[in-house]
Amino acid sequence: MRKIGQSEQQVSAEIAGASRSIYYGWFIVAVCFVVIAMVSPLISSFSIFYVAVLHDFNWSRGSTAIALSIHLVLGGLTSPFAGGLIDRFGPRRVMPMGALLTAVALLWLSQSTALWQFYVAFGVLAAIGSTMLHIVPLTTIVSNWFVRNRGTAIGIVTAGSGAGQLVLLPLLQYLINLVGWRESYVLLGAAILIIPTTLILLFLYSRPDDRGLSAEDEMRRGRERKEVDVVVEEDGKEIERKKGVVHKSEVIIVDKEWADTEWAVGKAIRTFRFWALTLVTAMFAAGFFLISVQLVAYLEDKGYSKILAASIVGLQGFINVAGKFFGGFLCDRIGREKTLTLSIAVFLICIVLLGIGGLTVNPFIIYVFAICYGMGYGMALPALMTSAADLFHGEHFGSILGVMILGGFLGGAIGTWLGGYFFDLTHGYRLNFLVAASVMFISASLIWKARPGRVRLVRSAQVN
Repeated sequence: MRKIGQSEQQVSAEIAGASRSIYYGWFIVAVCFVVIAMVSPLISSFSIFYVAVLHDFNWSRGSTAIALSIHLVLGGLTSPFAGGLIDRFGPRRVMPMGALLTAVALLWLSQSTALWQFYVAFGVLAAIGSTMLHIVPLTTIVSNWFVRNRGTAIGIVTAGSGAGQLVLLPLLQYLINLVGWRESYVLLGAAILIIPTTLILLFLYSRPDDRGLSAEDEMRRGRERKEVDVVVEEDGKEIERKKGVVHKSEVIIVDKEWADTEWAVGKAIRTFRFWALTLVTAMFAAGFFLISVQLVAYLEDKGYSKILAASIVGLQGFINVAGKFFGGFLCDRIGREKTLTLSIAVFLICIVLLGIGGLTVNPFIIYVFAICYGMGYGMALPALMTSAADLFHGEHFGSILGVMILGGFLGGAIGTWLGGYFFDLTHGYRLNFLVAASVMFISASLIWKARPGRVRLVRSAQVN
């Protein structure tokens, strides 16, 4: 017999015994979280350095911003190559080179005196280097380590990008004010070189077999539980006996022929599912950037203060982190298709809220919009990355994912341009909202055509 305190401890011990130890894949997730948190602010911090650089040089805003445009385009174009390098050589050889190249680019920026140096250093070198450390390599690695908890793992990693921006952007602004933009670039470059490289070389492995493990280890651990008796005693007498009902998650291969196929880029691009998922990624990015780039201008045009507009951007960025965690969790509970559809449904609600908030100055509606906006966008990325892994995981997954991500970059670039073009054409935002809602709706329809759940399906099953 056991007392109530002892019973709870015994239950915890038996549950812990079922999982034996922490699966090493979660250490991989932690490293990837830190790496993306260090690298993601590189793009978003451009606007912070932008003001300081313009203060020192007599350059036009448009010509200086071209450095960021080059960075974005080249980042998309090099994503397939970054994925291919990870597939072939693994993260321990490739990613430290990316950190070194990024650090060199930032060091060069700190010494730059001409505009062309910004184009080459930030637009070219930093783009190539950071792509070797970003979402394509990290998703590829995490997908190798996880099957059953793939959505949760990818959700945690992608949340690192938002967490990094929340922490590093205010810190960088403080450093610029304290020591100047040149010294701040040196410090950022040193941090990107030292912290990710150290973690990668010490802890990051491409596949479970590199650590003497297998994918089956992840399948057996974590949520598998056995039924236990909990006996509650009082004064030496049994007053209650409880029997715990426990469950585990299992992955079911629905389409064995598809799952067993050794996918490469050439074979993948000949499938409808590849193009459906690539279009989902491109259209979602286009719809998002149609709204996000014009968001601050829209709020100011409708009578909201600059401070409120800035706080809305910050709030949705904070909520975005929670959205990625939640989206990854949902992927493993209700499926990839339902998670992305729910994300897009929330995004459509956001467009309605934004429209209502433009009819009358109502900060409450705009703050509700920011919360929904952050959650909706955050939930989408884990669903998209996990869907790609479910469909095309294998030796060449990095290259395949890189091509899909290129579609997202192109969609984002088109959405950014269309947002400005539509406003110049109509001097309003109604067309932006209508087109964004339309492409988002099409994106939701296409994920049901790609149907990753018809290849691999995660579901709960009772342990007998």
